[in-house]
Amino acid sequence: MIMKKLVRYIFSGMVALLFTACDVEFSSHGDLYGYWHLESVDSVASGVHVNMKDQLKFWSVQSKLIEMNDHDGVFSPVIFHFDQVGDSLLLYDAHFNNRETGDPEPEGVWQVLVYGINSLTPHLRVDALTNSSLTLSTQEVRLKLKKF
Repeated sequence: MIMKKLVRYIFSGMVALLFTACDVEFSSHGDLYGYWHLESVDSVASGVHVNMKDQLKFWSVQSKLIEMNDHDGVFSPVIFHFDQVGDSLLLYDAHFNNRETGDPEPEGVWQVLVYGINSLTPHLRVDALTNSSLTLSTQEVRLKLKKF
């Protein structure tokens, strides 16, 4: 009887230590989380529409990170940190996802243009967000993504 109580106390103590040792972060990004396919990029000023449906450009949104990936295998994946403030996404701290080279920062915006991003610190307005579609815009571009 004493042995069962002792084991129960030890087990309870270990569980309590596990919960205090882990840093669990809860976020309320809701529908924004997930795996998104970049469907189109539109120039706001010129009205030029670029259909991206046949290209394998994806955004993966989780926690405080957005990873932009080219599954065509031509361009390196880029990871941005982001903050969601009201109807805005503020992207910053861009790095290539390449551990072998130390996750370098992009040298210029030209290295992320393929993902529809025209700045290394873009301020994107969330124009529409549902569980299946996402429309983002800046003063220069409008991006349409579909949940994959």
